[in-house]
Amino acid sequence: MKNKHEWHDRAVDGELVYYRAILHAGRWEFYSTRKSDPDWERHELLPLEKMEVLREVMWNKHLRRRLPLKHIDYIDKLIEDLKLAESSEGANSSE
Repeated sequence: MKNKHEWHDRAVDGELVYYRAILHAGRWEFYSTRKSDPDWERHELLPLEKMEVLREVMWNKHLRRRLPLKHIDYIDKLIEDLKLAESSEGANSSE
């Protein structure tokens, strides 16, 4: 079963940016596009702040019993890994 989550946000220049996270066949795929761009750009992972927004979108779906908790747990693990990577990069740059 395919699980798709979409949301949008405004970029610094004020243009809308659309985000999409798809779980299909046990693999997560992340995409983004600008309103002016018809093509979706695939990402390995989204930036930390966008992953946190994805978690909020998914949590709201879980509260309405439309999403299992194991999907949120997986996104929480990805967010934790991103935070660890950011903190290790910060520690390496200060040396």
